[in-house]
Amino acid sequence: MEDAAQSAPESRDERFAACLSRLEELKAIKARREVLEERVFLEFLRSNRGRINEFPLLETEQQSLMDMLLRRAEGLHGGHEHVKDRFSAYLLELNHYGKAKAVGDAGEQEKLARRLERVETVLAKCLQGAVYASSLIKDHFSDAVIRHFGEDSLAKIEEITSTLVFDEHYWKAYIERFIKEEVRGAYDVILADRRYRLSRDGQLLIVAFPFDAVLEKLQGTTKAISKTRVQTAFEEASSAPEGRAVTEAALAALNRADIPGWDRRADRDEVLFAAQVAAMDAAAADYRAAMAEGISTPEAEARLEALYEQTVALCVGAAVSLRVVREDFSRALRDFAPKERAYILQVAGSFDAARLGLVLENIMEFDFASLLREKGEADAGRIQVRAARARRVSREAVDALAETGLGKVRRKQFFDDDADRPDSLLLRPKNPGEFQERLKLFQIEPELARSLVALWENASFKVELFVCINLTALGKVATNLPARVTEVLGRYGIAPPGAQEPARTKNPT
Repeated sequence: MEDAAQSAPESRDERFAACLSRLEELKAIKARREVLEERVFLEFLRSNRGRINEFPLLETEQQSLMDMLLRRAEGLHGGHEHVKDRFSAYLLELNHYGKAKAVGDAGEQEKLARRLERVETVLAKCLQGAVYASSLIKDHFSDAVIRHFGEDSLAKIEEITSTLVFDEHYWKAYIERFIKEEVRGAYDVILADRRYRLSRDGQLLIVAFPFDAVLEKLQGTTKAISKTRVQTAFEEASSAPEGRAVTEAALAALNRADIPGWDRRADRDEVLFAAQVAAMDAAAADYRAAMAEGISTPEAEARLEALYEQTVALCVGAAVSLRVVREDFSRALRDFAPKERAYILQVAGSFDAARLGLVLENIMEFDFASLLREKGEADAGRIQVRAARARRVSREAVDALAETGLGKVRRKQFFDDDADRPDSLLLRPKNPGEFQERLKLFQIEPELARSLVALWENASFKVELFVCINLTALGKVATNLPARVTEVLGRYGIAPPGAQEPARTKNPT
């Protein structure tokens, strides 16, 4: 492969020549179709790097982008066929252009060059959408890791980014090198500090582990993290009035595009994300401006149509990239229970910056639960691991609602003190239905209701994990129950006093 740092072809004809040369070279050796597509696609990517913002300089990133759009999206997203069709159209036009160039027909060559350039630009916008989306997700996630694990995590982040393709292995590396290491280290601290609690409820012996003890071990940072160019552009597209207007134009363009296999009504969050990503690019802003100007000449109509195609291509590239990333992320979570994996993916959504802190904490919680299940695996039928979760918000945020009508009586109906954190409160409602019922029952005014809903949606969680040992079931397989309990607790690093004789398994009768 050519050096990614080599300067990009400066002119249209140089770009065409580079890709045509690679195409003819592969045709001459009768390369397989998939090999030809891959090599020409990579050549196209490198040849157009001067036209793609935030172009991936690392070879692993270029390979990942090609693999994402041509291979991994197949069967995952209807937009994959749209991208493949654009690439097939590019190869066809490039072939026609090459033939005209070979016979020296200057007039035909220029005519075909203009057609090829239009197809080339649309394909480049597919790439641009995917580059923006992938870069944004990686930037958001690395920021969340830095906030939770501190600035010392930068070296690990850079190693993962520079050595791994952006696929399942990328996400697994984050889970292994940050979350699993942290959880196992925190477990040792919990045992050393005796942060667990032993209790009995009927025939259940319960060991309670506070998840707060895991979070407290994190050496995070509260320093402001500088936004990347991609994050800044996305924020403007999402929040600034001009950016929202461009997003609306991109959304309208996408909704009228014919893309079989993509149910945009069912994937509204994905569609909105795609339009916001498209709004980061000048082509989408030009499309909105052209729509506002109206069509007065055939040239204006042709320009509007070209900008429409480019805007849709940006949206498709972003949406396909998001879908593949979600699938890769899901695969990296395969060690978790299906319900846990589904919950994490639901929280992650479109990898919004505001959600990823919770995503990290959810993964840590479920990994902690997985560790507890592993330790009790020999008695899996007699031990259950359960979790109790309560939404937690800052006391300061709740105090601020007094000005909008949250008096003492109402406050007691929605919040309890957090015995473990004086600066926090726990929401009393256990689920969204119960929360909505209380809003109605206490006739909460619209302004206050919106504030309470925001607290509910953005709340973190206080979590306790419980290892529940069924003594009746355990007694059926051991002749000395106290010794067997000691053995089971010993697997968790807990040694209750008074344990003497080791347990003996009963002989089957």
